[in-house]
Amino acid sequence: MKRTSRMAIWGVWGFVLEVFVPLGFVSLRAAQPDSPGAGWVTVAPEAYTGAINNPLKGFRAFKPGGFGLLQRTYIPWNAIEVCAEDTVDRIIAHTNRITQIGGRRFEELNVKLVPRVYLDWNGTPGSATAPKQHWPADLAVCDYDSPAFQQRLRGLIAKLGKAWDQDPRIFAVQMGLIGFWGEHHNPAPTAEQRRLLAEAFRRAFKHKPVLVRHHDAEFMAAGFGLYYDTFATLSREPPTKAVDQFPWQATHVYPEVWKAAPIEGEVEYNWQKQRPESEPEKTFGRTPEETMKVPAYPVLEGAAEMQQAFGYRFVIDEVRYPSTVPSNGDLEVRLTVRNTGSAPFYLDWPVAVGLLEPRTRKPVWSAALAGVDVRRWLPGEYWDSDTHAYRRPAKAHQATGSVALPNELPKGDYVLALAILDRQGGMVPSARFAIRNYFRGGWHPIGFIGVGQIPTEVTLGNVTFDDPAFDDTLSYEVPAPLLAVQPPPPPVVKALPRWLPNPQQELIDPWRYWNLESRSKTIEKRVSADGPVANAAGRRVLSVVGNFGPSASLKYTFFPERKLEPGRYRFACRVRGTAEMAVQFDVADGNRALAPGTTMPLASEWQEHVVEFEIKSPTKDDTTLRFVLPKDATGQFDLSDARLRRAD
Repeated sequence: MKRTSRMAIWGVWGFVLEVFVPLGFVSLRAAQPDSPGAGWVTVAPEAYTGAINNPLKGFRAFKPGGFGLLQRTYIPWNAIEVCAEDTVDRIIAHTNRITQIGGRRFEELNVKLVPRVYLDWNGTPGSATAPKQHWPADLAVCDYDSPAFQQRLRGLIAKLGKAWDQDPRIFAVQMGLIGFWGEHHNPAPTAEQRRLLAEAFRRAFKHKPVLVRHHDAEFMAAGFGLYYDTFATLSREPPTKAVDQFPWQATHVYPEVWKAAPIEGEVEYNWQKQRPESEPEKTFGRTPEETMKVPAYPVLEGAAEMQQAFGYRFVIDEVRYPSTVPSNGDLEVRLTVRNTGSAPFYLDWPVAVGLLEPRTRKPVWSAALAGVDVRRWLPGEYWDSDTHAYRRPAKAHQATGSVALPNELPKGDYVLALAILDRQGGMVPSARFAIRNYFRGGWHPIGFIGVGQIPTEVTLGNVTFDDPAFDDTLSYEVPAPLLAVQPPPPPVVKALPRWLPNPQQELIDPWRYWNLESRSKTIEKRVSADGPVANAAGRRVLSVVGNFGPSASLKYTFFPERKLEPGRYRFACRVRGTAEMAVQFDVADGNRALAPGTTMPLASEWQEHVVEFEIKSPTKDDTTLRFVLPKDATGQFDLSDARLRRAD
């Protein structure tokens, strides 16, 4: 099947996968080394051809016995910060609560978390039992534009860094925070917010990748990764010129982004079911099960093939090491490794060498090899969908690492083994190489080595290897003080009163954002506080600046009720902008104007406009107030002091 060109896609939305059964045990001989006398041993392990349930890659959502060691979790902002005075302990305590599956902790299961903090689920208030808005008590609901909100963004991100950057349970952090579902639309972050977010997240997270929803230039320059939806949609994938979508951008504009941080996302089966233009029969089917069966194999085999294509896959072509070392000497190990997967390994996890007791297979001593960096083992590049191969194949990476042996190490014969350790999780074995040489517990036996003596033999002989695909003995450690953190007492909150509409007084929430919609890449929404009239929003001015493109509009959607009742209304506002330009104001049912609009000429000075309109019958979709900007023009439009009330 075709593999994704360059995407370390972790998960597929809505997957329900069956239990995967390990392949059992195999008995193999290590490849013949050099002569067993004093000198160097060379071993070429046999590659493992099956899929491996490795951490930090593959399908999203844990499946007992199956592929999936990553969990993405949405976190409501007010669940981890009640108000500005709240402490980091609330974030840590919440993390302790959500990092459990079926009564077992993530570290027991070798599962990692990818959290996303959000404020607004879908633009609705929800209900008392299922709220959709999660604003802290001291922030106005839906107020993305105030200076107070920008200050709180900085404060919360700093707290997230303190809570998560050293937490071994966290793999990466999705930026979230802005817009529906934290996906940076309704509204999109302004340029000022993007700069703020990029700076704050880079400062807060030195050890974890940061992922964003859209490929804004500020985020790409910061080296952030992506969480994208939806992959494999025909209208959004090359070779179609959907230049505003990430697949095109990753191919033509940011072809190196995958080297710095992960790319993950979803496959939207709702799209496949509801839109004929998606051509489900020709692409990935209507359900996950159909995807896994294409073209002719069972679901589990298809899932295994996809797992092999996801993320990193390290094949050791050769290992060289001295056949004997003194107990207080230096041990040097030379590796030749190829990454036959589709992405790098993004965390600074060390490769360790261990000396195992031959009978018990347990490490007598182990240490990280200095000089080996798994993040440099890049895979092939430039995937060719016709040949199902990379046009630039994965190169063989040479790595040499060394470590000093302790004086107290007893003389004798040991099994030299390799492992990739979870650095923050207690330096325990975790990620596995794709070779047959494997012992349960995370160690890859290579050959015998003598400490203080020449070994009896160097070949592993008839040693029985375990299967590396699934190893339920692997886990990591979380510091006890972290697990002991409890939710702090609720801070004293000076809560803001929640704004409610009054048809006879005011229907426009002065704190609620106006959403800029445009296909132009050179247009920007700005917010300032130099309006002509002081009001509850503090003289707030919304400005749209730049090239408006073929279709740009500034839209207000009502909240908490998203529809206006039938009746007559009076709308008033003040506008200014580039002289000799004009904007069109109308009232819409979703995207359909309910009546011919009103033209508002722009000038350098503020102009007051009053418009009366009637809604004759209930609207089908959301009622919106809309300023349509002139097509393909460059200029500025300023809006302030918008008001609306019933006129009947």
